[in-house]
Amino acid sequence: MQLWQDGLVAALAAIGLASLMWSVVKAVLYSPRQERRQGAVALIPAQGDGEHLEEQVRSLGALRREQGIFGPVLLVDCGLTEEGRKLCALLAKKDRFVSVCTREEVPGYLI
Repeated sequence: MQLWQDGLVAALAAIGLASLMWSVVKAVLYSPRQERRQGAVALIPAQGDGEHLEEQVRSLGALRREQGIFGPVLLVDCGLTEEGRKLCALLAKKDRFVSVCTREEVPGYLI
């Protein structure tokens, strides 16, 4: 019985130590960087019904928050349907870093 308890305590101690080490590694690897690229813009060509747009915007938002790689996300209308335009408008309304534009308006966002 004593051997079983010692094994359980050792396993829990190993898990705790591994958790502490992962916390340190995560803090070092994912620390906020001082050099943020505020001028970089992520362009997403939006077509059709806007399939997978929400996933892409969420992924880019996570990258922006964690690593500060770029500033705004620009959804470019490259043949959206009415349903796709509604989805883009909802995404832009939900996140202040997301904008919707046409191909002709893109240079205005890049300057």
